[in-house]
Amino acid sequence: MIGVIVATHGEFGNQLLSTLRMILGETEGVASVALLPADSIEAFEEKMDRAARTADPQRSGALVLVDMLGGTPFNVAMRMVQARPLRVVTGVNLPMLIKVVSQREETDLDSFTTEVQKAARESVVTSVELLKKNG
Repeated sequence: MIGVIVATHGEFGNQLLSTLRMILGETEGVASVALLPADSIEAFEEKMDRAARTADPQRSGALVLVDMLGGTPFNVAMRMVQARPLRVVTGVNLPMLIKVVSQREETDLDSFTTEVQKAARESVVTSVELLKKNG
């Protein structure tokens, strides 16, 4: 099973996991890491390391879903890729997280990362698009 780490600025990731549990129930192999204003880079790196050990104790592979490209959660996760079998996907949102947690046993890490990116892109639509399709 592919582990999942949600790493975000502030409590956003914790709230996503709370909402996920409301929809899907309890989940294994999932961890959230909040970058708080008082956190040093070193403290956040330690949080990320603990989350990786929780979500992927066997070191078989995990997805790190971060809130934005170029932010501290992204940068720390990218450094971790050098030492662990991790893949990083930016732009975490609820549809992405639901897909990841519900389908993570069906494929290998690299293929799954590509599927997650595609599903996330497809989940972003506008009312104008929907009205044109249905009208």
